[in-house]
Amino acid sequence: MVAEIVETKWNQMHLVPILVKAQRAAANDWVVIDGFKGVIPLNGLGQSIAASLQETLFRYGVATITPTATATDTSIAVTLATITRVPPFYVLTGGGEIMEVTSETDSTNANSTWTVRRGCLGTTATATGVAATNIVGIMNILFLGANNVGPDMMVLLPLPNDARVQMFA
Repeated sequence: MVAEIVETKWNQMHLVPILVKAQRAAANDWVVIDGFKGVIPLNGLGQSIAASLQETLFRYGVATITPTATATDTSIAVTLATITRVPPFYVLTGGGEIMEVTSETDSTNANSTWTVRRGCLGTTATATGVAATNIVGIMNILFLGANNVGPDMMVLLPLPNDARVQMFA
């Protein structure tokens, strides 16, 4: 038998940024940040400083939730680009809720169903943030908007692996 953790407190002193180097195959490429459920991009630097190609256009990978999901739904149908995803990972809704995707019916297909844990990291589960055709950000997939090819270095702040941590409470 294993004891259950009933309370976790988040200690901000352990927020340690990570440095990631990616090799862009094409302009406006994307990268999956393996080993992390989610990250907050702090900055990036492209291969050509002289050409002013600093990465300033980070955005998360996106999925569309259809149909409408309530604040208590834990099974959510999604449509997204055919980027291979490996749960668990966090998604950010338009209403500010962070959900943890714990499993997925088909992580290589554009149409899939996610099993989710609602209201993670101290956010509140809400139906208004997960409406029909609402776009959510996949927080461990970053699209890199700078128009360059080659190496790119990024500084990222990883989110806690424990979804019960109260970061935003």
